[in-house]
Amino acid sequence: MKELHGSNGGPNGDLYIVVHIKHHPLYIRKDTNVLCDIPVTITQATLGADLVIPMVDGTKETYRIPEGTQTGTKFRIRQKGFTSINGKYKGDFIFTIVVQTPKKLSKEQRDLLEKLASTMNEQPPVKKRGIFG
Repeated sequence: MKELHGSNGGPNGDLYIVVHIKHHPLYIRKDTNVLCDIPVTITQATLGADLVIPMVDGTKETYRIPEGTQTGTKFRIRQKGFTSINGKYKGDFIFTIVVQTPKKLSKEQRDLLEKLASTMNEQPPVKKRGIFG
């Protein structure tokens, strides 16, 4: 076997490699796990829903969230993260539910939500008048 030398016949040296991982707009890597926020509507969170979750490898997984799911609830899809360096195990895909509250409602939607609130012993929102109106 031929022995390798450094440049100009010098001694062997160390090779240092620096890797920078670009941030992704959807995913965060934590060791072998993948973390992600998944937005859902109020009705999906309240009634439960089948969500289509985009995986890191470009595939999609369907995951059923139960009714009454709250913002901040975490769900785990096992072995859908990254493979460990030694290849012995795969991490998990962990997603956090973020309930999206609508900013604008139609009159019909508002009336329906107020009716729902009245059946739940809630006080519907009071329309406040400002200084000028």
